[in-house]
Amino acid sequence: MTDLDTFRTETRAWLAENCPPEMRKPVRSEDDVCWGGRQFKPSSPAQKDWLDRMAARGWTVPDWPKAYGGGGLSPAETKILREEMAAIKARNPLNSFGISMLGPALLKYGTEEQKLDHLTKIARGEIRWCQGYSEPNAGSDLAGLATSAEDKGDHYLVNGQKVWT
Repeated sequence: MTDLDTFRTETRAWLAENCPPEMRKPVRSEDDVCWGGRQFKPSSPAQKDWLDRMAARGWTVPDWPKAYGGGGLSPAETKILREEMAAIKARNPLNSFGISMLGPALLKYGTEEQKLDHLTKIARGEIRWCQGYSEPNAGSDLAGLATSAEDKGDHYLVNGQKVWT
C-alpha cells in the first residue's frame, strides 16, 4: 500500500466517524451554508461540529501550511480528501471569500505578521472577508460601467475610475 493509499483509507475512516449525518445532505437554503465570521449562527449543532472538527485538522483549507491553520496537505492528498468528502456527500465545512481570494493573496504576498494575524482565523471561520467593486455613477450595475481599456500597441491605456472596497 502506498502512502496515498494509506492516507485515503485513514481519511475515509475519519470522515465516516466525524462527518455528522446532517452534513451529508444537500444544501437546501443559504442557512445550510457555513460562511463563518464573528456573527456566524450555525443552522444546527451538527453544522458547528463539522466546522470545528474540520478546522481542528486544518481541512477547511487542506492545502494551506499548518502554521497558518491549514492541513499542510499535498495537492494529491487534497484531491483525495475532496474525493472522499464527495463520496459521502459531505458538505463543504466553510465557504469563505477569505479562503478563495484573500487567503491565497496573503499566503503569496502578505507579511509574516499579516499571515499570522489573519489566516488561522480565516481557516477556523472566526472572521469573514468580503470585497466589492464599483464605479462612480454605476454602483453594481455592470451594464452601466464606463471604464475602458484602449490598446496602445505595447500597453493599454485605462480610462475611467474604479472603487474597490
